[in-house]
Amino acid sequence: MKKKNIKLKHRFLPLTLLFLLFVLGFFYIRNAREFKTTYVTPVVSFKDKPILSSTSSATSTSSPSVVQNKDSLIPNIQAAPKITQNASGYCLNVPVLTYHHVQPESLAKQLGQISGTVDNGFFDQQMAYLASHGYHTITVAELVNALKSHSALPPKSLAVTLDDGYVDDYSYVLPIIKKYNITINLMIATGLVGNPDFISWDQLREMKGTGLVYFTDHTWSHYAVGRGPQDKIQYEITTGKQQLEQNIGQAVNIFTYPYGSFSPNAIQTLQQDGFIGAFSTIPGFLQCDSFIMTLHRNHVGNASLSAYGL
Repeated sequence: MKKKNIKLKHRFLPLTLLFLLFVLGFFYIRNAREFKTTYVTPVVSFKDKPILSSTSSATSTSSPSVVQNKDSLIPNIQAAPKITQNASGYCLNVPVLTYHHVQPESLAKQLGQISGTVDNGFFDQQMAYLASHGYHTITVAELVNALKSHSALPPKSLAVTLDDGYVDDYSYVLPIIKKYNITINLMIATGLVGNPDFISWDQLREMKGTGLVYFTDHTWSHYAVGRGPQDKIQYEITTGKQQLEQNIGQAVNIFTYPYGSFSPNAIQTLQQDGFIGAFSTIPGFLQCDSFIMTLHRNHVGNASLSAYGL
């Protein structure tokens, strides 16, 4: 009988060890996932869309509820396909600079946001360069209207854009643009406003009050409107526009494509909703009315602006 019990124990010993290894592996994987998602950004699920009416306040709508890593909001510039556009009609040579995060590099490393960050010290130097080299910073609406009306812009006109609406726009960008009297354009995904690490509506209104900030629709949830069902594309565009107009008090008819994603259907939807211009992530300084719905922008990193041809 004792020999039988010993055999049974030996038989179940490997199974017990396998079970313990499985449990340890499970907790290791779970903890690793939690570590990777420590710094996250809520992004919308379509089923969670807010309901807007002429009498409701856009500030009371629900926030995006699906969690996604913040770095995934930033387009992979190096991996973006090279697209050539028909440079015909009326054209202007106007650089449009693109930023995402502006914050200390040490903080960016801590938050895992280094790939999308320009150090605030570099940003200060870059804005000083624009001011000292005679650049005239404009709103993207001024560029679009000049193309539409075939009008000239002041010499050395240039637009500065910051995507998504991170809180560092308020913390680090605002003091610098006030220092050098630089006009900027904020591309706001309205469903992210007020979420952790994102700017608030009160901060956006304060920035607007400086007279140095213009706002464009960047959808509600930072959705790639170049794909997906039509009702989702329509909803994202319209909700972003409505919430900006209700909360900021600025007419919104310029759009910026999240991830640089666009399509003929998205362009048609925008035009039907009264948008007169839109910005892609296609690089280049030449802006033409022949591609007014996919205008060029140029990603900027931690380097002197002279390195970008300015």
